[in-house]
Amino acid sequence: MPTITRQDHRFSEQPLIFMQSDRSLASALEDLVREQRSYLLESVKLGQPAPPGTLTLAEWSTPSHYHRLTQRYSDYLYRDHPGVQQEAKPLQSLWAQWYFGLLLPPLMLALLQEPRALDCSPQHIHVQFHENGHPCAFWLDVHEDEDARYLSPLQRIDRLIQQCLMPAVDGMAQHGDINAKLIWNNMGFSFYWFLGELKNLLPENTILQLEQALFFSKSLLDGSDNPLYRTMIPRNGEMERRSCCQRYRIPDVERCSNCTLKAV
Repeated sequence: MPTITRQDHRFSEQPLIFMQSDRSLASALEDLVREQRSYLLESVKLGQPAPPGTLTLAEWSTPSHYHRLTQRYSDYLYRDHPGVQQEAKPLQSLWAQWYFGLLLPPLMLALLQEPRALDCSPQHIHVQFHENGHPCAFWLDVHEDEDARYLSPLQRIDRLIQQCLMPAVDGMAQHGDINAKLIWNNMGFSFYWFLGELKNLLPENTILQLEQALFFSKSLLDGSDNPLYRTMIPRNGEMERRSCCQRYRIPDVERCSNCTLKAV
């Protein structure tokens, strides 16, 4: 566990009384998201009771739930190609992109813009699934992570990786059809993209520190392996994802606009 230091954030110079606002954390976060990136509220619900049918990581990652959901998604994507063999790896790669593509931005915004740290433990995150099987919305039980209030931006993101993202990746990869490396490679681009979205909200040195730690440091703060290391690399004068996400292998699914494979 990294040493706790006082965080440098937009409210750090205000008296403590303002940091101890009587507004609930859920209300503060909802206001923050609405002000900065209101579209995120379409797929993340803060402090609202999770509706029936939503599942926590401990639930959706069980073999019965996971295989049912990913098979439903596969049947949907291959619906017009009954004679084509369904491939689990690219299918689950795309499923994981739905999961982290929807979840990661609001968590990053909350952790990097709100003085009180949101507790991102998996048991507080409920996933809603589309009728086609892929994740479509997240319902967050909003609790403050008091141990993280005075952590730096980098320490907060490191905590997010270890406490929230690693268990979710393991929950997907444990079934054997997709490896964790591919999921992290996809997630690296999500991190890089949303850091770009935050460039007008965070100090430049904070963005640079996070990019350096996420993509160029072999280890996390506790010395363990950094799963995002070199998921984004300098190439052709800019930062690009290291490898292909495999989605192109699914019929009628277009390549990413930044696909690493040469055009055919």
